Amino acid sequence: MRRASLLVLFFLSGISGLIYQIAWVRQSIFTFGVSVYAYSAVIGAYMIGLALGSYVMGKRIDAHARPLRTYALLEAGIAALAALSPFLLGALHGVYPGLSNALPAGGFWLTLTRLVFSLAVLTPATFLIGATLPVMSRVYATHGGRVGSDVGRLYLVNTAGAALGCVLTGLVFLRYLGARETIFLGAAINLFVAAAALAIPRLARGREAVGAMDGGQAGAATGGESTLAEPGLPISARALRYVALAYGVSGFIALGYEIVWARILYIHTSHAAYSFSLMLTVFLAGLALGSAGGSWILRRRRAALRHFGALQLAIGLLAVVILHTFARLPAWHFEDWFGGYTVPYEFLIAFVILFPPTLLLGALFPVVGSLYTRERAEAVGLRIGRVNAFNTVGAIAGSLGAGFVLVPLLGLRNTTVALAVLNLAIGAGAMWLDGRGRRALRWAPAGTTLAVILAVAVLPTGFYLGSYYTETDRLIFYKEGVETTVAVLEVPEDNFKISFVNGRDEVPTDRSSMSAFRLLGHLPPLLRPGARNALVLSFGNGIATGTLNTHGIPVIDAVDLSPEMIEAAAVYSEENYNVLDSEQLRLHVEDGRNYLLRTEDLYDIISVDATHPANASSWALFTSEFYQLIESRLAEDGVFMQWIPVHGVRERDYRNILRTVWDVFPNMTLWSTGSTHSYVVATREPLTTVVLQSLLARAAANPTIVRDLGTPETIAGYIAMVGPDLTSYIGQGPIVSDNDAFFMPARD
Repeated sequence: MRRASLLVLFFLSGISGLIYQIAWVRQSIFTFGVSVYAYSAVIGAYMIGLALGSYVMGKRIDAHARPLRTYALLEAGIAALAALSPFLLGALHGVYPGLSNALPAGGFWLTLTRLVFSLAVLTPATFLIGATLPVMSRVYATHGGRVGSDVGRLYLVNTAGAALGCVLTGLVFLRYLGARETIFLGAAINLFVAAAALAIPRLARGREAVGAMDGGQAGAATGGESTLAEPGLPISARALRYVALAYGVSGFIALGYEIVWARILYIHTSHAAYSFSLMLTVFLAGLALGSAGGSWILRRRRAALRHFGALQLAIGLLAVVILHTFARLPAWHFEDWFGGYTVPYEFLIAFVILFPPTLLLGALFPVVGSLYTRERAEAVGLRIGRVNAFNTVGAIAGSLGAGFVLVPLLGLRNTTVALAVLNLAIGAGAMWLDGRGRRALRWAPAGTTLAVILAVAVLPTGFYLGSYYTETDRLIFYKEGVETTVAVLEVPEDNFKISFVNGRDEVPTDRSSMSAFRLLGHLPPLLRPGARNALVLSFGNGIATGTLNTHGIPVIDAVDLSPEMIEAAAVYSEENYNVLDSEQLRLHVEDGRNYLLRTEDLYDIISVDATHPANASSWALFTSEFYQLIESRLAEDGVFMQWIPVHGVRERDYRNILRTVWDVFPNMTLWSTGSTHSYVVATREPLTTVVLQSLLARAAANPTIVRDLGTPETIAGYIAMVGPDLTSYIGQGPIVSDNDAFFMPARD
């Protein structure tokens, strides 16, 4: 019963750990922006803390007389530091822009600044989180001969808790509580765990029971059974070093797969705010159940190095097989079962893709725990802490290496194959070192390698485009980068182009969409003639920016997250009026919010064409804090315009966004070019009849505007709502803030 209580506590600790990870990433967006570089810096700091905590505490915990009390203190410390984190991250908001601007120009220095700030805020708490595994292993894994099984159970319950924390945070807590309150909830869970850990020894009956549960003679926990009840596993020092090194490389491979699989899965999902949480939940659930299976087997047979090797070979083969599954997903039409891109649909495809390989990845931990501890309990904290630190360091390298090096260099498909080759090499090495396997197992590496080669040879090409409407013979641009996979297709006979960005269709050149881009480019300078400069957030393929550039504005700063989208703008040269060749254009590869934080310029025109607010990377461009940033960078007589989609957004969310803009810009008007396109236009003074007539007169005198938008009467018809009609439609209701922004995609 007492051992079961320890498992429950470690399960709850797993819940809080993922609450923090997801909430910290979300809160860091407010300071660092939404780019993959900012995300990687935060996650890197998180994992560095885990590795250091596991390693440092693992070296010390075996000498502690009362490890359960140490565990309680760790949980209380996590709660205190986590509760402080929202305020510390908020304090960085005022320091980061000035310091980052003082550093040398370049993405490296900006990313390094983010990493240093993230380390300063997050590492103390994540250090303590990382320390909990070796400490709990010292408390729980006290039976010689059962160490691998016991640490596997701990890994199981902690990872299962992490999976539950992930799905609840992504779908419930952030939506209904807000980011800051979600962190406080995680801290409350840690405090409960700390109190319960302190109470367990007091509830134990007798001195022997207390000693058994708090680091005394382990035999007392089982009625006198010795910690060395069974001899340790006969593994050479050479093999132990190989296991530690190979498990570190395995961490690199596992996080590399996670990066690649997430990138490809985004192509087949709505890429909504909950999409990443669903994928990570399935990933963690697979790890947990895999650990459960590995622990169950280890209770019945002793681990051997060949078992570690066999798992590595199987993971490598399955990773390549998964590429075939990705290739065939569009043909299966799973979305038809659920009526579109719903939560159950996204969970299903994540399960189909991620669950089988993560079962095998999860089974590795109990096997490694058994091998590396030699099934001896006397140094379990040291050995589990060390091998877990190696794996976490490998995971850090895998996350950064796959995202920033392998995918841009090799592409998604070849990165997967390269990681699979590493699995095969590790597996073959383990089989060779074992030397005691049956003859059939000695041929396993060769057979698995042959199967992988055949699977790669028959892989189809071009399936990462991620749309059921794409045809590879129409492909005129394709590139996989750090953050985005961009494809552009053309139908010359219809004079039509369309981009797919991580599977989402963007920048179509149909008549309705072109009217939307043209209005974004023409309307602000019509409202602000003689503008000295302009800022475009979300350059995309440059059509709105190119349209803006026809007005002779001396300086146009254009910002976009994706260098691949900017590069693809070259194939939109006709539509964007060759804007890439303009001397007035200054391009910035960065996310819009971070650019606003760091720039000190004031702009006469600010135009925002962000992707859908339900998109996981765009919600931060539809909050009150974002609009206040816009207002602070807008010149005294400046004009602000933003595209707001009508499609795929719930009406209450749409009204909330309008209300949020209106709260910052009371002289807002609502425009629409029909179809699914609407726009908020904000000026310092109200849009009077005199101002409108002057605007239309300037439009009539400009042949480019007449060709792009039509007659003055047509342009006037784009005004959807102004004044009392608009305020009546907006109504009373909440203002969208950074803390509680959560836009669920609506079915069209």
